[in-house]
Amino acid sequence: MDMLLKLKAFVVTADTGNFSAAARTLYTSPSVIMKRVDELEWDFKTTLFDRSTRRLTLTDTGHSYVTHARQLLRSYNDMASGAILSPGRIEGPIRIKAPAVLIRQGLGDLFTTYRAENPLVQLEIIASDRGGNPAEEGFDISVGMDQMTYSDVVEQVIRPFPRLLCAAPAYLSQCDALLHPRDLVHHPCLTFSIAGSIWGFNSPEGRIEVDVHPVLITNDEGYLCAAARGAHGIVQLALPIVADALQAGELVPVLEEFSLVERWVKIMVPTARLELTRVKLLFDKMAMHLQNTPVSHPLISR
Repeated sequence: MDMLLKLKAFVVTADTGNFSAAARTLYTSPSVIMKRVDELEWDFKTTLFDRSTRRLTLTDTGHSYVTHARQLLRSYNDMASGAILSPGRIEGPIRIKAPAVLIRQGLGDLFTTYRAENPLVQLEIIASDRGGNPAEEGFDISVGMDQMTYSDVVEQVIRPFPRLLCAAPAYLSQCDALLHPRDLVHHPCLTFSIAGSIWGFNSPEGRIEVDVHPVLITNDEGYLCAAARGAHGIVQLALPIVADALQAGELVPVLEEFSLVERWVKIMVPTARLELTRVKLLFDKMAMHLQNTPVSHPLISR
């Protein structure tokens, strides 16, 4: 049991980035979390965290060990809940990662309905747009637009996710007309973290990539939309995020004849987790929901 407590302290500290946040998550004190991590490092004769910065970061060894620690904790939880002996039982934890915009667009309601239908299931939902291997990160189900594929993960590609290039009329009135994506290099761009500074467009001549000049980079899409409405630059965002601003006339589409290169929504689950009925059932429900709920807006046809 001591080892399980140490492993849990290690994993939660890796997820939260500091001992205080891990302590709040595990309802204990930072000194207890620090002691457990220190003891684990002593047990393994290695250093798991780089403590040279304010935020703890995993060492190379820590990155390797945290994947195994997650798997051990999940195996223990499955065994404790009886899922290994009775894999058909709909009981136990499910850890999910999905973009906040998709959670707001219906996945959140699906999760609460699933929980109501299966009261012995505990859902942990992480709102994140960051890609990654769900098997290594300790997720049972992951939704996103990750372009990578992983050998130990089953994936189902659902559909393209519409995004628009927009700006405020007040901003556009102050600058020369944008006629081609290459003109973006002369404009301040507002960038969602995972989109990066290379923006891809479709054109009659083929794909065009432009290295834009980001003046604001954040993982908060709502904040980016607000900055664009405030005439601070040009933004590319998911359609559900900008739909209301478009309807209100606070934003207008830019370079409509050059559509953004599509990013596809897909749902992933580690192969080993599909053996658990609770995970397979929710995976199927999520895939069906995403397929049958296209992201659209009455003012825009995509």
